[in-house]
Amino acid sequence: MATDAQLDAIRAELNIDLTNSLNREMETRSEVLRTELNELRQSLRMNISQEVEEEEEDNMDILIDSHMRDITADPRPQMSGAGLSANNKHFKDLSNHELNRIKKIHEKDHQIEPKTILNETLGEIMNKLVNFLTFSFDGYTKALYEAEIMEDVYDDKSMYESIKVHLIALTLFVRDDENILYIGILLVFLSIIIYLVNITTS
Repeated sequence: MATDAQLDAIRAELNIDLTNSLNREMETRSEVLRTELNELRQSLRMNISQEVEEEEEDNMDILIDSHMRDITADPRPQMSGAGLSANNKHFKDLSNHELNRIKKIHEKDHQIEPKTILNETLGEIMNKLVNFLTFSFDGYTKALYEAEIMEDVYDDKSMYESIKVHLIALTLFVRDDENILYIGILLVFLSIIIYLVNITTS
């Protein structure tokens, strides 16, 4: 006959086993429910996105057809006409959504106008010229350090290595940003001053 202490121990073990098995069962069921919920969400999202794309495609058919008519009707030679013409074999493989994206990219590229010095005012040009004069030594010093690193030559330099490093630094400095433009403006000012001095002395 088992004593009361042994029965209590057996009951405790059975309780622990039952609670563990119940917890495991609940965890597996909750994981199954989570996966099923995720699958339902994904399928709902896919259905909604497909419906939206179908509506967009239906609405954009008219726009794309009109755009294609504009491109094919234009007698001028165009890169866009060659890329989107109906004779292109790749054109048939594109969906309406892709054609609409191509059209938007094409329009966006043509809307952006590159900004040059001709678009700036004289005050902005003079301000940038003064900034160039102020910070040109720092820019040249940085280019000189870059040239030394490129050539792996630092303190003890021969005459040839020094000239070579300075020429590379000058090339890097001129190539950086709009430095060549402002060097040209400075040379124009310098030539005007030399011309005026030449006139006054002769």
